[in-house]
Amino acid sequence: MFRDALLRTARRGLCSQAEPSFGLLFDIDGVLVRGRTPIPAAKRAFQKLLDAQGQFLVPVVFVTNAGNCLRQKKADQLSHILGVPISQDQVMMSHSPLRMFKKHHDKHVLVSGQGPVLDIAKNVGFTNVVSIDMLRESFPLLDMVDHNRRPKLPSAPVVNLPRVEADMSENTFPVYKVDAIVQFYRTEVLTGQEAKHFTKNDITPSPKPESIQRVYMRVLQLLFRFRPECHYTVPLSENIQHPSLFEWVTPIMSLRMRMGEFLPLCHVFDFSLNDLLNPKSKRTIVILSAIQNFLHFRKQRMEITTDHQQSFRSDMDRLQAYTREIKEAEKKIEKLTTIPPEQQAEAKELAGVLAELNTNMQHEYQDLNAMNEKAAQCKTEVAEMSQKLTQRKVDVATLKDEMVKLKSQIVESPEELKNEMERMKENVKNFRMSKELTDERLVELQMLVQCASQVEAEIQASLKQLQDLQSSMCKANQKKEEIQSLAAMYEALQKELKNLSNEEAQLKRALALRLDKESKHQIRRQKKREVKDQQIKNIYGHYDKIHQKREEIVKMIEESNRETKKFREKMQKLREKCNQQTQRAQEFYEHLLTTLEQYNKRIESIVVGTNADTLKIKSHF
Repeated sequence: MFRDALLRTARRGLCSQAEPSFGLLFDIDGVLVRGRTPIPAAKRAFQKLLDAQGQFLVPVVFVTNAGNCLRQKKADQLSHILGVPISQDQVMMSHSPLRMFKKHHDKHVLVSGQGPVLDIAKNVGFTNVVSIDMLRESFPLLDMVDHNRRPKLPSAPVVNLPRVEADMSENTFPVYKVDAIVQFYRTEVLTGQEAKHFTKNDITPSPKPESIQRVYMRVLQLLFRFRPECHYTVPLSENIQHPSLFEWVTPIMSLRMRMGEFLPLCHVFDFSLNDLLNPKSKRTIVILSAIQNFLHFRKQRMEITTDHQQSFRSDMDRLQAYTREIKEAEKKIEKLTTIPPEQQAEAKELAGVLAELNTNMQHEYQDLNAMNEKAAQCKTEVAEMSQKLTQRKVDVATLKDEMVKLKSQIVESPEELKNEMERMKENVKNFRMSKELTDERLVELQMLVQCASQVEAEIQASLKQLQDLQSSMCKANQKKEEIQSLAAMYEALQKELKNLSNEEAQLKRALALRLDKESKHQIRRQKKREVKDQQIKNIYGHYDKIHQKREEIVKMIEESNRETKKFREKMQKLREKCNQQTQRAQEFYEHLLTTLEQYNKRIESIVVGTNADTLKIKSHF
């Protein structure tokens, strides 16, 4: 027996790692909410209780003594204030336990309170309801406090108001009939021959103490795994004389103690020893119906917890599948990013060739810039020489005009004419010399231009080589795009980024619509372009913020993955501890078995001795 209990506790400890073994009960007013404003710490705490799908990681129930609204309305208020999806099944109000009083649901009931009283009563299950307002309208003289509503004339006798039939002041749980109690305990609690022999005569008219005690023992076994044999275990001591006298008292006192601890959960607070030794019919029916009501409630809550556990398991399976897909995607990304060892030598050679080409290109660009500078200087010199030539031509033309004038003036002075002619010849010689110099300079400049054209041809060849390299780089970029597509697949697996992607799509659609409108109405909206450009800049800024948020969320996901790894390590440590504890429990169990065998041997020796003493005493008497 001890071994089974220890094994069960060990199994429970192992199961708690995969599914929650506890729930949370929260009060509302003053704990989570002050009026209509939430407490900031509570709001942040509730965000940690949710998983990626927006579901609770642990069963959560909200309890309040307020009763002025429906459960659905309270759940909507809480979900709006706390920012967490809450259903009406998670809210427990002051009028929620009235659903159990099914025997009063078809009767005429008087209801008082605040808020929509009739709607609350119908939602709980009552069909025929009378409110205080309806009663005051029928009997105005009953309301003696409000003087404004007090009638001056006597009212007519009331005929249509129904009589109030239900009275819930006796108990806080429904009392079932004897047949229903017998059927329930036969099917749900008792098994085998005990279920066959348990009948209505065991309860009414005079209950049998043995059958009632057996039912209570089986209830304790069902709820707390406390077997009936455990009630008969007596703590032995060598100083106690005649321990056989304790065999009858021990199970009764043990059952009294266990039921006294259990029945307050069923709202039975006055369980006594007389209920076991000399039970009464009505009293036993009330106690059995209270236990039956508790077992019904336990069954409902177990079904709800199993549903939560199944949903939690499905979510865990999804999370494991997503983590597997993420690991596969990471492996694919590593394969694409890492260069195989066969191609590493080629990649290094290509990298060295690219570096050499880049250095050669830089030197050629420097030479080309120097040649361009020299060509610019030559062009400036040619322009200056051309300006000087034009000036000289103008001077020659002016001199010719002056010669014509001088010829007309010279008539009687041949000596002056000779001097002027010699001067003119000298000027012509100077002009010819300058012309020859300019021609030589032009030939030099033409040579420089030809050299520049050759350099340009070489540069074009190097540009072709660069284009080839760019094509190879384009192929590498295609590979990078494939890697980015895999990264996009990785991001698509993260469900938290769906909202951001939807916002991004909406912004893109808004931008597309606005651009279409601008293309259609460019003529009318020339004056408003500046405002629109500013709006577009703001949208792009918002778009950048969204991308920043996306990066932050990716970082958060990585941190969560690290936390999961740490959590798994902790789980392994806890499993090792559980194994150690199970080994210790096994050793303790074996030690207990040896001690029990020793105690049994002592008891047998004592019994043999007492029997011998009794035989001696009988022989003497």
